[in-house]
Amino acid sequence: MGDEDRGHELPQRVRGAARASPHPPGSPPAPVLSAELRQRLEAAVTAERSEAAVREQDKPAGGEATIPSVRTGIGLDQPGRAAQPVRAAQPVRAANAGPVVEDEVTEWLGTAGRSPSAAPAATGAGAPPGAGAPPGAEPRSARAGADHPGPASWLGAGIAALIVIPALVIGSLAVVAVRHLTGTRSGGASAGPEAALRGEVAAWVAQQVSPGSTVSCDQVMCAALEARGLPTSDLLVLGPVSSDPRHSAVVVETAAVRALFGTSLDLAWAPAVLASFGSGSASITVRVVASHGAVAYQTALAGDRAASEAAGAALLAERRISVPATARAQLTAGLVDLRLLSALTALSRHLPVSIVDFGDVGPGASAGVPFRFADLSPAGQARSYLDGLNTTVRPARIATVKLPGGQTVLRVEFTAPSPLGMSGATSTP
Repeated sequence: MGDEDRGHELPQRVRGAARASPHPPGSPPAPVLSAELRQRLEAAVTAERSEAAVREQDKPAGGEATIPSVRTGIGLDQPGRAAQPVRAAQPVRAANAGPVVEDEVTEWLGTAGRSPSAAPAATGAGAPPGAGAPPGAEPRSARAGADHPGPASWLGAGIAALIVIPALVIGSLAVVAVRHLTGTRSGGASAGPEAALRGEVAAWVAQQVSPGSTVSCDQVMCAALEARGLPTSDLLVLGPVSSDPRHSAVVVETAAVRALFGTSLDLAWAPAVLASFGSGSASITVRVVASHGAVAYQTALAGDRAASEAAGAALLAERRISVPATARAQLTAGLVDLRLLSALTALSRHLPVSIVDFGDVGPGASAGVPFRFADLSPAGQARSYLDGLNTTVRPARIATVKLPGGQTVLRVEFTAPSPLGMSGATSTP
């Protein structure tokens, strides 16, 4: 058997003839090329050989090639930095190795559809991606990857999602944190209708509440009041561990304060409203604090109202005073602040007084809260006389005001809350 095998010569492979099995088992057959396309592919392979030969000649004796410094458009070369050595991917064929044969063109074309890890390196080190591809033709590997993404593509997409999604979440949280901190520093509260309402309430309290009176409020409202000029010593910040507001003169009831005390303020410790702003759950109410409870407050208020009725009747008996019907009814009902009645009585004993009306500066005040200002027809000496009264009955503000009907009046005003027990009939609650 062995001798018979030696008697036969092995078949010789003719250069340029097709191989018996150019592709691995199971792979699709090589495509049939037209003469024009084959010429273009042969030209591409020839050009690739020439470039590889040039790189082979320039390679140092140690088997390493260097990549010259190139400006990529993304960054600039750093002066003085040496080029990085890179080893050649594989031995390259010389430029004069002869004409391109059909097998080499077919083999080159077959590797174009394989993945980069499976296909043998077709170019030397440093060749640009896609070198040797036919001019104007899209590489088959790019089309194949787009139509049938492999596991590596899905893995890359998953990693990108794991990086991008947390980054977006962190960025959103950072924006929210910056906005929150910016709003807190600018005015003690976030911007919006709530901040505008707090500003309105703070302005009213700063102007109408008696200086030195203790005001209870939540942290944000107290910051707004402090920004309006109220000293920190006059502010009692309410919170989960703070004391109740019973030792304050007034309490600013916001949504945060209602959440702390519920209805206990309205029913037990602050039954009377000095002013109310806004509506619904966002409303803010300024209340008088009854340090001894609602029952004691109502008892003291009733005693002062009786004293106000008596003082009003005495004022109406003065010959130098003129009062319209509405104001007369308010005087006889005991609805005027006792301090205001004392000042008007003292003024009427020296100068003629013409009362236009009585009123209360607080919007939405409770019915039993005394009127704290009176509008008078201007008199030349009335302002100077009232300014000279003692501190007990001296008005807090005296100003010229134009009424909606166009009449100019002298407004004599006292601050809130009206002190109870001035008549001496009852003690202050």
